[in-house]
Amino acid sequence: MTAAKATSTSMTLGSSSLVSVLKSARYLGILAALLAVGWFGHQTHWTFQHAAGHENAPSHEANHSGKPKFSGSVTANKLESNTPSGAWNIDFPSERSLEISGIATTPLERKPIVERVRTTGVITYDERLTACLSARTTGTVWQVCKHVGETVRRGDVLVIVDAAEVGQHKSEFLSALVAQEAKLEILTNLESISSGAIPQRQVREARVALREAKIRVLNAEQTLVNLGFSIQAEDFEKLGDAERAARVQFLGLPESMAKELDRDKTTSNLLSIRATFDGVVLRQDVALGETAEAGKPILEIADTRRMWLKLDVPKEDASKLALGQRVSFSPDGIEKDLHGSITWISTEMNEQTRTLQIRAEVENPVVSADPKSGQEVRLLRANTFGTGTVILQDNPGALVIPVSAVLHDDKQPLVFVRTGDLSFARVDIETGIRDGKLIEIRSDELHVGSEIVTKGGHVLKSEWTLNHVASNSP
Repeated sequence: MTAAKATSTSMTLGSSSLVSVLKSARYLGILAALLAVGWFGHQTHWTFQHAAGHENAPSHEANHSGKPKFSGSVTANKLESNTPSGAWNIDFPSERSLEISGIATTPLERKPIVERVRTTGVITYDERLTACLSARTTGTVWQVCKHVGETVRRGDVLVIVDAAEVGQHKSEFLSALVAQEAKLEILTNLESISSGAIPQRQVREARVALREAKIRVLNAEQTLVNLGFSIQAEDFEKLGDAERAARVQFLGLPESMAKELDRDKTTSNLLSIRATFDGVVLRQDVALGETAEAGKPILEIADTRRMWLKLDVPKEDASKLALGQRVSFSPDGIEKDLHGSITWISTEMNEQTRTLQIRAEVENPVVSADPKSGQEVRLLRANTFGTGTVILQDNPGALVIPVSAVLHDDKQPLVFVRTGDLSFARVDIETGIRDGKLIEIRSDELHVGSEIVTKGGHVLKSEWTLNHVASNSP
């Protein structure tokens, strides 16, 4: 029994060893086959031919698989002189193989192309011609001459304020004039007397007194000028006291208004607030009889003949902006487009929207006008939103192709151009203006009519890359 058991065990071990050997041999065979396929693929650049099973099968050089054949060595076989310099051919073996590849071409042509940025914006008043007006001293509103919405001209009286301080300063001005005249008269009399009859000290004191009187006149005059009056002491020197008082009483009021006022019943405390430029009254915060505080804005006017366009440009396009670039704007509710140019670019990005604000100026045309009252109605309204377009750059005669035709190799843009019925070549280019699906290309090697590959270019690029690497391998 023991001998039989030993014999059985020996046979089992022998069988296991045989199986292991057979398995190892099979694995080694598979490994050898894979190595052979790898070596063959490397030698043929993984381009396998299928000549068997086809009638009139082409030779190995015909490359009947449909894959293009790279023409020559990258370092030796440049194209002929009538093809783009520095390019290299990729040849297809037949029309059928070219058709299967899915490659399509488009003739290169010149077209106008424009690169633009579309954005949103708003119409606003020109802030340089928008003013908030106030009285220069506290008083009571005596008369409101212009109301919200009315057209005004520079110098028009908008509001008249009754301010006691104004009357006081007018009185001081008149008193200073009289004192000056009195001092001048004293000095004149003293100087006319013989020099030995009066002390010279008295003459000197009279001269000093006259100088002080002139300074007081100058101060009184400047005080009225600071309040907004236009006045010069020289204009009053030859007038009598009554004429001076009459002239000062309605100083600063339009002559047509002064003629209609009763001098005996009208105060001399009147101070007018005038328009500083042509425009429209936007806001009026006081009414007749209310108090107008010094320095507190009570009126706002704006010149609406020109308006501002404020546009918000996305941050990715901010670096392309420049002063003078053309701008068009389509306001909401207005069928007419507005046109201007960039006059200002902000120095900071908006923290919330991450956009950059730019500004353009546009004319605001008159829609209608009343010849009697002079009131005008203009097309544009402030705070009107809309969509805008900034023309970044344009070229009326650019070489233009579809964007899809441009490929890249290590950030180098390139295209493939047809050099024969079944031949194509790579050409490195520079890209220019982009407008939607079209892009400008710049190259000394290309010209109008060149057949540019617009579909299937990745096939050519893959083949070109494969052969380029293989031909440069040691």
